[in-house]
Amino acid sequence: MITEKKPDEVLEVQIGKKDKCPIVEAIKEIGGEWKMIVVRYLSERPMGFNELLRSTEGMNSKTLSSTLKYLESRNIISREIESTRPFRVKYSLTEKGKSLGSSLEDLQKWGSEWLMGKDS
Repeated sequence: MITEKKPDEVLEVQIGKKDKCPIVEAIKEIGGEWKMIVVRYLSERPMGFNELLRSTEGMNSKTLSSTLKYLESRNIISREIESTRPFRVKYSLTEKGKSLGSSLEDLQKWGSEWLMGKDS
């Protein structure tokens, strides 16, 4: 068991137990290479598929499509059909997705401190 004491709280991670760890469960939900990147761009404003595809450098349309479907199935983003001719869809964050804002800020701080401008 790993225990880290913080003011007014104790974080316990039990290895080999059936108890679920919130950190592990969160990473299972939103981890992976592209999920948080899509959430990051949608945190700026709602976007259509092609705008998201252009924003996420290195991501192909098949991967974006499956990532969007997954995030929608987990109620992290919503999909709204804007028009049928031409067919246009906008994706936006749900309240659950918006609640990831502080996590994005923490990742931005960490990335700025430890990754930006440093040789990997």
